[in-house]
Amino acid sequence: MATALAQVEQTAPAESAAAEGTAADETPAQATPAETTPTEGAATETTPAAAAETPAKDGPAEVAPAKATKDPTFAVVPGPFYNPSLGVGLNVIPMLMFHPDKRDDVSPASIAMLNLLYAIKPPFDDAGSRQSVAASALTRLYFDEDHWRVTGIAAYINLFQQYFPAGASDPSFNYRLEQLVAIAQVYRQVLWKGFYVGALVGGIGYHTKADNPEDEAALAGIGSSSDWSFAPNLGLLSQFDSRDNKYYPTRGVNFNLRINGSFKSDQEYVLLAPGFNQYFSLLGGNRLVLAYRLFGQFGFGELPISAYARYGMRGTTLGYETGEYMDEKMAGLESELRWMVWQRFGLEGGAGVGKVFAEFDEFTDAAWLPGVWGSGTYKIMEDRDIRARATIAYGKSGALFYFAVGQNF
Repeated sequence: MATALAQVEQTAPAESAAAEGTAADETPAQATPAETTPTEGAATETTPAAAAETPAKDGPAEVAPAKATKDPTFAVVPGPFYNPSLGVGLNVIPMLMFHPDKRDDVSPASIAMLNLLYAIKPPFDDAGSRQSVAASALTRLYFDEDHWRVTGIAAYINLFQQYFPAGASDPSFNYRLEQLVAIAQVYRQVLWKGFYVGALVGGIGYHTKADNPEDEAALAGIGSSSDWSFAPNLGLLSQFDSRDNKYYPTRGVNFNLRINGSFKSDQEYVLLAPGFNQYFSLLGGNRLVLAYRLFGQFGFGELPISAYARYGMRGTTLGYETGEYMDEKMAGLESELRWMVWQRFGLEGGAGVGKVFAEFDEFTDAAWLPGVWGSGTYKIMEDRDIRARATIAYGKSGALFYFAVGQNF
């Protein structure tokens, strides 16, 4: 599933996006460095915290949780960005955080947001054919003392893309990708606190357009066509979530498993997408946090282009142009150190490594794909612990700039 939101989050195909950091807790999403929608680690609050400096008994001051508010909070976050895939662009993200039931003292704040994106890839004298636009709406709702979690996404994506043959560092031709996505996910807590099971239902429509028949044939080889293709998307979900704060975790784990796919004739496939995050408070509070993530996406069957794993998308190792490293399967590991420097400002540094491959027996010979990155963060809302993040990353695609709302994972 190319991540629709991820592509809007980072702007590329949308199955992953809708299922991942956009509409699905921690499932790799498509990411073209212009991420902009909080992932589950970023868009689910359990314990609201605001930045209030309080002295600690020993050592530096910690950022103490402020009194929780149940009043709606609104913000608009504009984010200029540049990345090799889309070029120069602007994200505008209006977001509303609220509590559907103010009598509920357990559920995290719900969120509703829009993501509007426009970009042009240089050279600008040919801007008319090299522009990208995307619009998406996302909501994540928490009900009944956090026994129910509901996520929905609708997105339209029209992107300028470049085709990279297997193993090539330079694109062989340009093409346009257009997608429509609508996906809903419902989780229900069962058996014990923090354990959820659920279902995913939705549909994805897409097509690609290239300049000549030879290029169209190359795209057809990875499951695409100039004709619109629509496919239903169904899946099963599970999650175990013990994080102390869904927006800015300092301790706990978040494990997600998504199994979804399509039963459409000539496009029958299944995706298996596990993810495991863990968080550690290094100074006994939220001043300094170490986090790591194991991620994977494994496709089986007749995968369309929208279902390919794209390395570099949100929730995976940063520093890679979306579409340059893509295949039926992907796996990797990443880690970040997060430091709240002063009041609402913070710094983060991370590194990761992984691989993309077609079959499991090809994993050993596949190239390792390392990446490193550094971020500056700013807490957008004083009474909500959610942050805007500007990141510079370096990988085999070179230097990339990201702007996002929420953590990478």
